[in-house]
Amino acid sequence: MLPWKGKRARGTERVGDAGEADERVLGHLARLGCDPAAPRETHHFLYLPAQSGAEAVAHALGADGWSTTVEESEGAWLVVATRARMLTSELVRETRAGLAALASEHDGLYDGWEAPTT
Repeated sequence: MLPWKGKRARGTERVGDAGEADERVLGHLARLGCDPAAPRETHHFLYLPAQSGAEAVAHALGADGWSTTVEESEGAWLVVATRARMLTSELVRETRAGLAALASEHDGLYDGWEAPTT
């Protein structure tokens, strides 16, 4: 088991279905008045057990136009991938699937995303 798996930040709501969680975030942004047609910066979180895997993931994402950072986090390596795009349900689903697959290729885990409301 990965050292961070099963942990939850205080006050964080966990939804069992990732697609439902993504739709909730999109709905929350809409309720806050965020224009879904305007590009919005998003931050995606990928945890990898080895630094080499994290660096490989960051390199692959960088080649695809993402900005990335890599840092050690709770006995694992965290890649934060950032990009500004228009948020649609389809894009969010495709992004989740692609990032989850990339993390999995390196024995890692995709842990979701966030977007600022301003």
